Amino acid sequence: MKRLLPLVVTLLPVALFLGARGPAAAPASDSKMATPRYDKTGALVRPEGFDRWTFVGANIGMSYSEEAAKGPGEFHNVYTQPEAYAAYAATGKFPEKTMFLLVVHEPAQKVSINKSGYFEGPMKGLAVSVKDREHSPEGWAFYSFDEGAKLAATAKAMPTAMCFDCHAKHADDDHVFVQFHPILRQARPRTP
Repeated sequence: MKRLLPLVVTLLPVALFLGARGPAAAPASDSKMATPRYDKTGALVRPEGFDRWTFVGANIGMSYSEEAAKGPGEFHNVYTQPEAYAAYAATGKFPEKTMFLLVVHEPAQKVSINKSGYFEGPMKGLAVSVKDREHSPEGWAFYSFDEGAKLAATAKAMPTAMCFDCHAKHADDDHVFVQFHPILRQARPRTP
């Protein structure tokens, strides 16, 4: 044990420094980036395994409508591939084949010991934005996998007027609402 103490004392500051730098400090895995898959009709196949992707932000009750929702509104969690996040942190650019997943959960309350406030209930929706010039001449396309109580296995790109035009006009960086996602805001390379 006494021989390990100097090693721990030496390595601890390095580990603390790397940990303080946040998600960008984590090296990208050696695996290839998950890329969008399409069926023979050109519909996007619903991504899987995104629960292990990089979480970039969340909101509750966010809406683009003036009408106020009753209750807290839905929880929205946003994920991207770890490699896309690492590329953005390093270069300030989202690489081709970047995907952002907006995972929608119903608000829930009064379960178990919870007496007030809300937490994420069942997943009820999934929307995906994809940067893929091979499949979208605009560069980005937007897909919704909502199908009532069950998510669809595939989705066709939504018309540009539904999502693309709004993202082109209001998104902070390359059709991505970086302004709403603290992990992306912090990762954006700073110009000297």
